[in-house]
Amino acid sequence: MQKVYYDEQRQDSRIEKLLTIAKSKGVCISIADKKKLDNIAGGIRHQGVVAVGKSIGLKGGCLNFVKLLDESLILIVDGIEDPSNLGGCLRNAAAAGADAVVTARNQGCGLTPTALRVSQGGGTSLPVFEESNWGPFLRGLKEQGIWLVGLDEEADEDIYSADLSVPVAMIVGSEGSGLGRLTRLHCDRGVCLPAVESFKSLNVSMAAGIALFEVRRQRAIS
Repeated sequence: MQKVYYDEQRQDSRIEKLLTIAKSKGVCISIADKKKLDNIAGGIRHQGVVAVGKSIGLKGGCLNFVKLLDESLILIVDGIEDPSNLGGCLRNAAAAGADAVVTARNQGCGLTPTALRVSQGGGTSLPVFEESNWGPFLRGLKEQGIWLVGLDEEADEDIYSADLSVPVAMIVGSEGSGLGRLTRLHCDRGVCLPAVESFKSLNVSMAAGIALFEVRRQRAIS
């Protein structure tokens, strides 16, 4: 965090506590009116305070990070367009104890302020990598012994039948078209969530959460 802007008309114990913590960390504090806060926040509801910091996403480097892990659980996000859905994925990944989240650089919505706000801290509590060389990246994960498992509502195998106790990269696709062609090509297996036939479609962040917690459940009993 580099700077905190706040509305001086908001005077309550919560804002005072936040500003005290920011000052103790050496963060620059600045007063701003509502119009300026609105502009900085990009239309996101800010409740009278906005923090500005460096970009969260790490440009590449996931493969080197994975080498340090004993038992990997990675969430790969392939082209999600809605920032709220991406934020939900980040929040679920953090809650499920995932090691990292990976997105494709210049694909999907990216780490927008909305995504980070919806993540409720999930976007800052675990590494988030933005990878540009998508095919080589996916192959690199496989070479390190990580199974690429794609969530696909048309898959023949349901997630509860798959062995997810191994090192896994769980992949979710975009809201409309699902997994991209290149991503699907590199998947070791596709699994579905066994929803009722009359309504099979789930919100992508909810599907990601169910899948990640199934990995946790299997590892707990293996």
